[in-house]
Amino acid sequence: MWAARLSPGNLVAALENDSGPPLFYILEKPFVLAGERLFSSDLLARVLSFAATLAVFAGVIALPSRAAKLRFVVLASLSPLLVLYSAEARAYALLSVLVFALFLLAAEARETPPRLGAIALLAAVLLYTHYLALFAVGAAVAVAAAEKRPRSALAALAGSLLFLFWVPVMARQPRAAVAWMHEPASELVTGMLSSFGGAGRIPHPFGPPLPGALVALGAGLGLLLAFSLARYWRSDGQVRRAVAYLVLFFGGVVFASLARPVAFAGRTEMAVLPLWLWTVALLADRSRLARLATWGVAAVSALATLLLLAAHRGPVRPGPLDALEKMARPGDALFAGAHFYLPARLEADRGRLRMTVHAFPLEQASHPGWAIATRAHREDAAAVQRALDQADGGRRVFFQVPPSYRHALAPILTRRGVARQIAETPEMVILLWSRE
Repeated sequence: MWAARLSPGNLVAALENDSGPPLFYILEKPFVLAGERLFSSDLLARVLSFAATLAVFAGVIALPSRAAKLRFVVLASLSPLLVLYSAEARAYALLSVLVFALFLLAAEARETPPRLGAIALLAAVLLYTHYLALFAVGAAVAVAAAEKRPRSALAALAGSLLFLFWVPVMARQPRAAVAWMHEPASELVTGMLSSFGGAGRIPHPFGPPLPGALVALGAGLGLLLAFSLARYWRSDGQVRRAVAYLVLFFGGVVFASLARPVAFAGRTEMAVLPLWLWTVALLADRSRLARLATWGVAAVSALATLLLLAAHRGPVRPGPLDALEKMARPGDALFAGAHFYLPARLEADRGRLRMTVHAFPLEQASHPGWAIATRAHREDAAAVQRALDQADGGRRVFFQVPPSYRHALAPILTRRGVARQIAETPEMVILLWSRE
């Protein structure tokens, strides 16, 4: 949400040092500003994702039977990833409904001028929303062409041409912005299969992972449904188009991941998760085995979602920033590193954290949305030294950094004054320095 607070000119400059296109942040900006002014929080920033998730249910219109429509509504309502991302100020919920709409228009709907225009618009909007749209739009073009729908394919290509204006910015974005996405291939495959079977890998910010047995059961159901879909590849045109789209999308993601991290279980599959659920609901009309597996997916989804919701219930424990807010005095300073910098920066901007917030190392301020392991440079040590020199009259300097940063700070902090540790976790240490 840091990017959504910037002006259009600053947004482009900021994204040159990040890993995404600009449209989602532009759409989020009015919600972010309203939320900050009314509630001093990001509460309203989640409205766009919630509305996008609700729009997914419009896909029932394209299903042929009442039973298939019911199955789709149940599966989409219970899907843990759809539920989680509907309450997150991230681009994935919007991406998923746009990809779903593009498929239905390009591969299923009758080709009329208004719909062809909508295909072109969706392709353009998708590509400026998230880079996974590169594979989604490419799959739509290929499926439309293979199904002898050349006007739909050309419409998607025409809309894609607008993305050429952003390509120079994309080329300048650093590889390090997605360096954190590396993960073993086995975890990637099982995580995505499990998502298709109703469970899935839950990204760290959402809470604890699901039980291993539930993830394995979801992966088994996802694999069973994949085999069931393969049986109807030749005999059913609707199933064939949907499966071809999914195969082309994931094939493109896997191929691109050989050169640069793209696939990440718990996020990548969100782009096509509504389409997968729609296809499964459709398949269950054709196959008794698929019908039984579908209700198995619904049961796994219900249990997974209940476990995730239960993990967020109960009293909220004070977090590190809450403790720092209570300890803060006028004139205190905070050096925050890695992914701790952005929350501290936002809390200081909201007036809750009454400290001067600095990034450590200083480079972190230019890309607060991502961080990689780095070494402190001479200018970083000089910035800390200046803050220590200015800390007189009872002023103090706090540090909220990964434990590995302690080695870079120790020579500076022990040279003068007193430094003590006030909190530590496997990911974070909080230090307090004062003259006495």
